[in-house]
Amino acid sequence: MKKTQITSFIEKYHLAGNANSVRLDIKDKTMQCDFITDDQNVVGSVSMNNFDIEDVTLGVYATSQLTKLLTALDDDVTLRVNNADGTAFSINLSDKTTDVTFMLADLSVIRQVPGMKQLPDFNVKIKLTKDFASKFVKSKNALPETENFAIESDALGTNMILNYSTLNTNRITWPTTPEGEASDLKATCFSANLFKEILVANKDAESGYIEVSEAGLARVTFTGKDYSSTYYLVQLQAA
Repeated sequence: MKKTQITSFIEKYHLAGNANSVRLDIKDKTMQCDFITDDQNVVGSVSMNNFDIEDVTLGVYATSQLTKLLTALDDDVTLRVNNADGTAFSINLSDKTTDVTFMLADLSVIRQVPGMKQLPDFNVKIKLTKDFASKFVKSKNALPETENFAIESDALGTNMILNYSTLNTNRITWPTTPEGEASDLKATCFSANLFKEILVANKDAESGYIEVSEAGLARVTFTGKDYSSTYYLVQLQAA
């Protein structure tokens, strides 16, 4: 298989180091992962097809270490899972000249990911185009210290606001066109750092959306050629 297939999957849940310990489930050549970021501000799941390995569950405690080991390999790799008494304890990744061993963790040390029991109604739905992603990333780079972004909507339109505050602050605001009919939404804030990493990790998506509820939840979804990903962001309180 291609190493890029593995690294692409990892990027979508790891989010530049924000979700490090996960359980990976492979069944019928589909790899699936539920995860929660270390700060608990994002819960999500990623599913990717065409993983040509046997059905298995892998406990990955240190994704950051796995990504470093992968850099030692060429793009064409072979993956083998080592089992003992029906439990996977390590994986071997190799190219033509190099062999890498990564030790797996017991599943009991992997944090349980809470399920979404009931979703609220969403007030606003925005399509995440490549232009949108580029504008957000550039704006975040222009205000690197900012922690939040907000979405607000009323009869005058729908706006993205980077570094929203009830006080006077440096901020970047731009209008966006919602999908369908949007209802009024007071400025609702979420993590700008994590949303940026979500956009970067899903830059290969064929379609993507963010939906925001006045209940304080955002749902971000992407669909690609062979994968789908969903992220739930919890509201941050603005200053």
